[in-house]
Amino acid sequence: MTAIAEFGTRLPGVEYRLRCGGYVVLSNEAGDVVILETRSGTFLPGGGQERDETPELAAVRESIEECGLVVRLGPRIGVADELAYGEAERAYFRKRCTFFTAIVVERDAGVVPEHTVTWVRPEEAVARLSHGSQRWAVTQACRG
Repeated sequence: MTAIAEFGTRLPGVEYRLRCGGYVVLSNEAGDVVILETRSGTFLPGGGQERDETPELAAVRESIEECGLVVRLGPRIGVADELAYGEAERAYFRKRCTFFTAIVVERDAGVVPEHTVTWVRPEEAVARLSHGSQRWAVTQACRG
């Protein structure tokens, strides 16, 4: 079994709730990747899995909801845990993020993106992303 990378600061005595999700490093032919700019930070497309949903299905669904983009998943990049505090829930989470490469297959004209969608060079994405696990995923995806 491959080790799961861990990002964030583990606080002593805090119980972290496991929240699994799927995320994409979405790239185009020029090698740019998508980042989402939100009020709470800058992130990759993706999010938590719904009941009985796989990381793959979550990544595809969230890409449509957040970006208005229908994607085709490529290879799995890896899995990383991000230790984070959820302001809305007032709880600590161990976000188990499964990352995939992906490409756009079509734009869903019926969806208004939830966030500002920006295409940037991978180096800029790494500099701007709010979570260490997501910076790691972009770096892994863009090796070579």
